[in-house]
Amino acid sequence: MEIIGMQLAVTVVTISIILSGIAIGIGRGFGYRRVEVFGIEETFQSIVNAAIVGAIAVIVEAIKSISSSMVTPVCSSAGDLITELGCALDKLSGSAYILMNETVTATNTIGYYQSMVLNFGSFSIQPFSSLSNTVSILSSQALTLNFTLMLINLNAQIVAFFAQNALALFLPLGLILRSFFATRRVGGFLIGIAIGLYVFYPAFIVAFPTPNLEDAIIQVQNFNANPFYTTMPILDLNGNNAIAAKMDNMSASWRVNNTNYTYAADFSGDITLIAQSNANAIAKILLYSVIAPIFAIIITMVFIKEMTSVLGGEIQFKTEVI
Repeated sequence: MEIIGMQLAVTVVTISIILSGIAIGIGRGFGYRRVEVFGIEETFQSIVNAAIVGAIAVIVEAIKSISSSMVTPVCSSAGDLITELGCALDKLSGSAYILMNETVTATNTIGYYQSMVLNFGSFSIQPFSSLSNTVSILSSQALTLNFTLMLINLNAQIVAFFAQNALALFLPLGLILRSFFATRRVGGFLIGIAIGLYVFYPAFIVAFPTPNLEDAIIQVQNFNANPFYTTMPILDLNGNNAIAAKMDNMSASWRVNNTNYTYAADFSGDITLIAQSNANAIAKILLYSVIAPIFAIIITMVFIKEMTSVLGGEIQFKTEVI
C-alpha cells in the first residue's frame, strides 16, 4: 500500500526536531527559561513522532495483519476486515435490488387482480377486493427494501473510502498534524479514525451474520414465473368463461410440471408466503445495515476518543521554570 504524504511526514518531523533544538539553544543562550522548556517539551513530542513515522510501515502491516487475523475470508480473497465487509455489502446490495424488483412485479400482478371488477349488468362484483391489504403490505415492503438498499450502498461507499484512505492518507496526515503543538489533538484524532475505521468498525459489523436473501428471492420469483398467475391480455377477457376459468386455475390446489419447473396454483397461500419471506429478509437487512453499523460506530467512537486522549496529549514531565 502506497502511503500518501509519507515523505511530507518525515520532513515535518525533521523540521520539528530542528526547531525544538533551536528553541532549546535560544533559551539557554539568552537565559529564556520558558523558551528552553518549550523546546524540551517539543523535542519529546518530536521524538515520539519520529518513532511512529520510522515504524509507519511496520504499524500499517501490523494493523493489516491484525485485521486479517480477525476474519475468515468468505466473500473476498483479500483477507482483511474492511475488504471483506465491502464485498459483503456489494453482494447484499445486489440481492436486495433483485428482491425489491421482484416484489414490485408481484405487487403489480396482485394489484391487477385486486382492482378487477366484473359487471353483470344489474350488479357487479370485485372478487379480489380483499387483496387490497396485501397490496399495501407488499408496496410497503418494496419501499422499505428501496430504503435499505440506499443504506447498504451508503455504507458500502463509506467502507470503500476508508479502505482506500484510512492507512494511506488519514494515518500519515494525523502524524503530520501531531507534530505541531497547536494541532496535536487533531492529529491524534485522525490517527484514531484511521485505525478505528479500518479495524474496529468493520470488525463489529462482520461479527453479525451476513443476510441471506436467497429464500425470499426464490419465493417471489416462483410467484412471478407461475403461469397460473400471469395477467391476461385485454382481448382474452372478452372470451366466454375466460375470467371464471382463470380464477378457478388460480385457486386450484394442484400442480403442473413444465420442463424443469413445478407450478402450484395456490394464489392466496403464495401471497402469504411472499409477505412472510419478505418480512424476514427485511429484518435481516435492517439488522446488518442499521443495527450493526450503529453498534459498530459506538464502539469505534469510544476507541477514537481514547486514542485521541493518548496520542493527542502532551508528554508530561516536571520542569522548573525560573
